[in-house]
Amino acid sequence: MNLTMPNRPALNTLWRALVARYRRYVRGRVMLSSPLRRALFALFFVIAVSVPILYASTSSPNASVAKWFDNHAAAISITNDDWPTPGREPDIDSYVMEQGLVIGYEIVTGNTYYGDPVFSGPDDEMIVYLLSELVPKGFGYFGHGHNHIDHDLLSYEEALESFQTNYETMKEWGLRPIAYAYPRSAGEEAETQRALADAGFLGGRLQALHHSQFYNMPGSQLAPENWFALRAAPMESIEFAGCQGCINDNSELTPILDEALKQSAWIILTYHSIGQTQNWGWYDWGEFQKDIQAVAARDFWVAPMNDIVLYVREREKASIGIERFGDEGKTDRIEITLSDGLDNVTFDQPLTILFDLPADWVGLPFTVWQDGERLDEFVFETEAAMLSLKPNERPYALRLDN
Repeated sequence: MNLTMPNRPALNTLWRALVARYRRYVRGRVMLSSPLRRALFALFFVIAVSVPILYASTSSPNASVAKWFDNHAAAISITNDDWPTPGREPDIDSYVMEQGLVIGYEIVTGNTYYGDPVFSGPDDEMIVYLLSELVPKGFGYFGHGHNHIDHDLLSYEEALESFQTNYETMKEWGLRPIAYAYPRSAGEEAETQRALADAGFLGGRLQALHHSQFYNMPGSQLAPENWFALRAAPMESIEFAGCQGCINDNSELTPILDEALKQSAWIILTYHSIGQTQNWGWYDWGEFQKDIQAVAARDFWVAPMNDIVLYVREREKASIGIERFGDEGKTDRIEITLSDGLDNVTFDQPLTILFDLPADWVGLPFTVWQDGERLDEFVFETEAAMLSLKPNERPYALRLDN
């Protein structure tokens, strides 16, 4: 008979002590008849089995995954259909970083609309700048075609080959192909969208056809209606081409931001040629600065499309297990296991978990560990706790510091 209780150190110690005492008593000190010995063992067994109930709790406190990272009210991706250019004027990147925000850049791995090469390869100064300077600060990028062409004019097989070339080339350059933006917003055909999915991308961006489409996943909706038809708000100064369906300036954007917060939605803003009035689809630099300030002042999760796509797809599959351990009615350790059943190499975006702390943990520092490594320390002033953890199917241990 195996007389150990697995995975509960404090209970194992108590169990082993009780077993040792029983053996010394029954085998060494008093000679008892077999019936009496069996009765004593049965009584001992009942008491011992009840020990875990007295000294550990396996109940799961209320727990859920927040709709948006860090439990923000809504989400926003600021996308720039341009290239990450070091030394650019105006200095878009520095201004965005000063406001504590991030944006994402397009990756066209072959040619631009005009037929000129964009990036020469992984050693191109713009790719090096993106990966070494911007990505470590939270900036993002997205696939935007191997060639800037209308994929709706292609057959399924032709579109698939084009998308796959963009996908594989991004990987060769050290980039992660997750989200995509259809060149010319040409991805309305079902076969085009199917080709993008079959190429390996996890989401595709299209231009919204009217303002009501600006709000992805509104209200209680936890996933897009179509992952490969995510809608974006086009940002373009009215002076460029008189676009009435575009958002022309900050006065038009502000109510849209507020409506996104009200609907707990994800909005995607698409800019071109910020502050470069000689280029296609330009947007005024002063209005862009106002836009960035307006976003920073509101309760948005500001993240690249890649991060939001991963978060939502993980959340769709997520399950949470929580166990509390302690003695004498007190909790000294909490274990949280977060699973989504997805590939942990690709799906590595932390999810924000909302759960209840034991009352006696409020105001006390505790540390978070996984696989023997200390990850962070937290203090919460109420029982409502919030942690962002990767869903990697391995338990996280929360321990009081005292």
